[in-house]
Amino acid sequence: MIKIVGLNMKRLREEKGLKLREFARQLGVSASFVSQMEKGKASPSLSTLKNIADKLSTTVGDLIGEGHKLTDSPVTKEEERINLQNLGKGVSVYLLTSQDSNKQMQPLLFKLGKNANSGESKYNHFGQEFVTVIKGAMELKLNDSLFILKKGDSIYFNSKIPHSFRNIAEGETEAIWVITPPSF
Repeated sequence: MIKIVGLNMKRLREEKGLKLREFARQLGVSASFVSQMEKGKASPSLSTLKNIADKLSTTVGDLIGEGHKLTDSPVTKEEERINLQNLGKGVSVYLLTSQDSNKQMQPLLFKLGKNANSGESKYNHFGQEFVTVIKGAMELKLNDSLFILKKGDSIYFNSKIPHSFRNIAEGETEAIWVITPPSF
């Protein structure tokens, strides 16, 4: 999957006429890191992948090739889920739907390993989010407010509020995360 991301990233960057160094500067990373990502030799973090998608006016789903696997069925089997692997900090994200250009929301399965977190930076973007914990426990920060979510708990918030999360369970935590509009 890393190679697919790199190929799509390079194609979209070149279509926009962006030079590698200029693109790296916009992302706040080194040109060598962008080059390694485009060659499939480095894996971006979830926040970097989202930033790449934003800068290229696309979605993470398009970067990982989600649109290349069109189907007539509205069902996504567990073994067909696309896994955004190695996104750093012990976070795995699974796309729970197939590609649909009319999609109004993006349901995701987040699996957080022990001590996993979203990183030092807080996310904020246009849209809204709904999260429900189905296993374990997590801490979700919205601005300076801290919320503890355990199995069965849920939260709904405006994505413009700077937010971050971390696993506080002894083992793995799983959460269904729904983002609107779709960004993956």
